[in-house]
Amino acid sequence: MKTIRTHILNARTGGAIALAAVIASCGGSAYAGNLDIVDGNVKVTFDESRKTARFEHKGKLVLSGAYTTAILADDTPVDSRNYPSVSMNKAAVNDGYGNGTVYTYTYTGATPQIEQKIYVYPDLDYFLVEATLSGDNAAAHQICPIVSQTSTTLPLPTSSNRIYDMPFANDNWATFNSHNWSLGQPITSCEATALYNVNTRQGIIIGSVDHSVWKSAVSVTPTSSNKTRKVSAIAGYISSRTWDVIKDKASSTRHGIVKGDKVSSPRFMVGYFDDWRNGLETYGEANTVVCPKLEWTKDNALFGWQSWGGMEFGLNYTSAMSVLDFYEKELLPVGFYNEKGRTLMVLDSGWNALNDQQLVNYVNKCKSLNMVPGIYTTPFSYWGSEQDAVNNNTWEGGKLGEMALKVNGRYRMINALSLDPTHPKVREWVEKTLNKFNNLGFEFVKIDFMNNGSQEADSFYDPNITTGMQAYNYGMDYIVEAAGDMMIDFSIAPVFPAKAHVRRIGCDAWGDLPQSMYTLNCINGSWWLDRCYAFNDPDHMCLSKVPFNGKGSNDINEARIRYSCGLMTGMTLLGGTYAYEGDIKNFNGTDYKVVGNDAERARVVEFAKNKDLIKLGNVGKTFRPVEGTFHEKGSLWSKDDISVDNEFVLDAGDAFYYAVFNYGTSSNSAIEKTPDFARLGVNASDFVNVTELWTGETASPASLKVNVPVKDVRIYRFEKSGFGSGVAESVADDAGKVNVSKTGNCVSVNAVSAIDRIDVYSIDGTQLNSTDIEGATGSFNIILDTIYNILIVRVKTVDGNVYVTKVA
Repeated sequence: MKTIRTHILNARTGGAIALAAVIASCGGSAYAGNLDIVDGNVKVTFDESRKTARFEHKGKLVLSGAYTTAILADDTPVDSRNYPSVSMNKAAVNDGYGNGTVYTYTYTGATPQIEQKIYVYPDLDYFLVEATLSGDNAAAHQICPIVSQTSTTLPLPTSSNRIYDMPFANDNWATFNSHNWSLGQPITSCEATALYNVNTRQGIIIGSVDHSVWKSAVSVTPTSSNKTRKVSAIAGYISSRTWDVIKDKASSTRHGIVKGDKVSSPRFMVGYFDDWRNGLETYGEANTVVCPKLEWTKDNALFGWQSWGGMEFGLNYTSAMSVLDFYEKELLPVGFYNEKGRTLMVLDSGWNALNDQQLVNYVNKCKSLNMVPGIYTTPFSYWGSEQDAVNNNTWEGGKLGEMALKVNGRYRMINALSLDPTHPKVREWVEKTLNKFNNLGFEFVKIDFMNNGSQEADSFYDPNITTGMQAYNYGMDYIVEAAGDMMIDFSIAPVFPAKAHVRRIGCDAWGDLPQSMYTLNCINGSWWLDRCYAFNDPDHMCLSKVPFNGKGSNDINEARIRYSCGLMTGMTLLGGTYAYEGDIKNFNGTDYKVVGNDAERARVVEFAKNKDLIKLGNVGKTFRPVEGTFHEKGSLWSKDDISVDNEFVLDAGDAFYYAVFNYGTSSNSAIEKTPDFARLGVNASDFVNVTELWTGETASPASLKVNVPVKDVRIYRFEKSGFGSGVAESVADDAGKVNVSKTGNCVSVNAVSAIDRIDVYSIDGTQLNSTDIEGATGSFNIILDTIYNILIVRVKTVDGNVYVTKVA
């Protein structure tokens, strides 16, 4: 007999439908007295006297004394250890994670009945744990499928152990961290954590993979050097970090109640990894099984401009159009665009200073230059006063007092009033706004302050929705639908679920050293999110001090650091003013003409001319940290509130990149060192040359000496033999499917399959020509301006195959 298990609410109740697991009986009925599990890399030893379990993975102890708890709707606590009877059965499972077995411990003799489920998949590098309450009207505001209060010695060395700590969202410049094991204090990380050793990199990953109903967290209390005293995987977590608790504002006292015949926690991934970084990347991929990644195929990387960093509310039509002029005249000619020849030009907050005809003019000019026009909105925020809701004023066809969320009878507010995503007038307004953007021709939308829509509340308009994450998912689903073909970039937003193409990993950052350290902290802690999103957004990059607000720095070293943040994520959006001409706007009581200056424009043109840096930005992937110690301290707003590593790496196939930052500010703090290739994870003998991208200096890998001046950065490219094709992939043309020849300055290409695109590179990797064929067949001639002795030609066919050929 087969049954279908749906894990969360269906579309009628406002949640996204999770993968339905098809569970078929394996003939193993419920039984007691033999409660152990041995399945591949997973071993569970059940202590029947204590009713707790010991979890091992890959032969390593990861949890001991584990049990399940919950807090019911009436605040009654339940604990699986207190139930009179426990039995276990197993069944086959076939779901998005693959074919496997689910082992269910059932606790009976009290209400509600508790089930703890362990999902084991032979092809996966981890297992999943979930808890379910069942019975008449089961209801809870917290479920912890894993709780351990037993001292556990983990398979880590006795020194240099860390606990990874991630925020729920990126509002208010929230940072990532890793805490020293020796603190002996509870560390609660939102959604997931890693318990790892810095030196050996061994690590244990625990994190939720379902984000449609509950806010979740993992809390760890370390003791001794490699032991834990308490570990809890929590569904139903709220705090100031989730913005449900805000000083002097309306705050929740507990998570929303989830009720039904069966109430399940999220599934939590648990796994031991030889490298904790691989573990977090695997965790990111595990999340995409439940919430598939929104892929973006129109761009391999993103280059462009965003108005907020240089204009803020001084944005105006004259200045915006003048920025397009600057790009056309100075930046596009030197190659500041992606491999598709596209640049992204975003009108941020303040765009409503332009009327509809001016917006159309802006869009049309963008498209005439092969630019992608972008715009901005805040769907779950009302930016008027709380009194407007108290007065129940009319807004966008609805009544604010009914559209805004309340908790304990007071209206919710973070920076703006929080609107109920399930209210039909909120939905109508959001859909009308996105439809307008589509009709005007915009192709990108930055969506901000999304955490307003994830708040716990007294109630929601849709009575079937009872938690902030259910409401948030409801809202995101209609946003994705209404956005159509536009690229969606979530700005201030919860990390999960990943229902956008892009997510800003930090908050607004300008161009001085502390702001860049903050952005690098976010790369340091969330590089692995490019497994869930097409791109990580490191925020607008101002490379000079902004005259209107004084933010940033004119120091060129600091500008190099800030620019590198974009290159290291594949999203390089400039944030300066740049305009040749503009209107007069008032900033803090002073009138300014919103224009750039020659020095600002000259600096960015000089950076954009560096083809090695543009090539790096076109890789379109995020660097990972080397260490994970977060040892460099700095201050953004208060003393030592930033911690960050200073070494990052990226394997791009035909090259390996190594970025080294120097955050020191004293004259004697230059960094000079020999690369530790073993620590970087590569062999020097695999490479034939090293190029430092900022200076252009070259060296042999064996003789390289890293030298980074004060308050500066160096990015080293280790090049493999044959580097210069401009692509990481290479498919041999041994079947004769693509023929390429060269005569003088003419490159001829003939393919059996329909061709999607032809790219031509010089031997040093400089892109000379890029032609979209759009599925045509036959022979094609590409005429270059100059005769080259040797060329690299990359042909991509519509069936997805890539052929790379060297012609002379």
